Amino acid sequence: MLPNMRTRRAVGLHLTGKGYGPQAKIPPKYSEEDWDFNNHVKFRITCDQERLAERIVEESQRVVDETKDTTKNWQREVEHHMRERTSEIRFLLDELNRQKKTAMLEDEALNTYRNRVLNAIDFLKEKSLAINQRCQILREGRIGVDLCDDEVDRCLRRELKVIKGCQCLMDRALKEATEQIRSLRATMYLLDKDLAQKDKSLLIDENNLTLRETQRNMGHGKDLSNLECRYSLGEWQHQTYKNIEDNAKELNSASQLRAYIDLLLKQVCEDMQNQTDRTNEAFERRIAEMKHVKKCLEDKHNDCMIHIHEMQRNIQQLEKELVDKQRSLTLCQTRLSNRARRPGLELTCDSVQDALYHEMEALQASICKLNVKINENKASLRYLLHVQIMQEEEINIKANSIKIDEVDCMTIRQALKYQSF
Repeated sequence: MLPNMRTRRAVGLHLTGKGYGPQAKIPPKYSEEDWDFNNHVKFRITCDQERLAERIVEESQRVVDETKDTTKNWQREVEHHMRERTSEIRFLLDELNRQKKTAMLEDEALNTYRNRVLNAIDFLKEKSLAINQRCQILREGRIGVDLCDDEVDRCLRRELKVIKGCQCLMDRALKEATEQIRSLRATMYLLDKDLAQKDKSLLIDENNLTLRETQRNMGHGKDLSNLECRYSLGEWQHQTYKNIEDNAKELNSASQLRAYIDLLLKQVCEDMQNQTDRTNEAFERRIAEMKHVKKCLEDKHNDCMIHIHEMQRNIQQLEKELVDKQRSLTLCQTRLSNRARRPGLELTCDSVQDALYHEMEALQASICKLNVKINENKASLRYLLHVQIMQEEEINIKANSIKIDEVDCMTIRQALKYQSF
């Protein structure tokens, strides 16, 4: 209908100017139909736009309500999952803290046991081994026949073998304890790392739970639609429970190692104490034997001294008797010499002369016997004096051996008191 109105307006202009000269244009006029039509069209357009606006407003309100419900639902869903997540993290944090506390106690206990092993190693080195070697060196100071390979020497060698065997066991236990402490601390490091990460994650989620859209200073959220998580929930759970399981395994291994070290220390102490007691008993038996031999030698030495004194008195008596016989022989010889100066027929071999000859022969025989006995007594005295010197040397040797074993060795061996360290 509008094109018709334009046509009529153009026709009116054409008729107005036909056959005339240039005149001013007169505005065209519309018909009543045009006027009615125009009003009707404008009214219809207005109604259509009003209905469209109303529909858009209703749809917008529905979208607002729908997005509000969706947002609330998703927020409730997210907060529910956050609460579940925080509960799970708290549970794991409690478990990790319990494992960490147990691991710290176990680490402290392992350090205590490691120090016990170190004390045992130091005692074996500075006490047992040093005293054993010192005893062997001291016993090399024995003299003469006492420097023999006796039972004490054999016990000392066995004791040295036991000490070195115990040192090997202690060194191995020390290495195992050190390695176990290293492994336990490695798991504790992983627990600490996991605890720190979970603490931070829990703090973030708890903070997110307290956030509301009405709060100020929340900042502007970034577009994280393209953010990709590095790990899945399964990997997260697997790593956490793996840390707990690894720590539990290390705790079990540490507990078993402590039990083994405790048993080993007890066995080492028992073995060393038994061998030390056997060696001390060998020392005591040897000391008793040497004291008995020394006592016998001293008794024999006393008897020898008695015999020496008797022999010396006997020699003095024989020498005195010899002097008397020599004087008697001199007297007899003097008488014979005097009678040899008798004159003439008086120089006869009478009974006096015969008696003097017999006396002289008897005296000479007696002097010879006395000389023989004196020589025998002096020879016996020399042998007795030699035996005396030999006995005194043996007594000194035994005294030296007794001093070495009883005073030097047994005194320092009193420090060998074994306990469970």
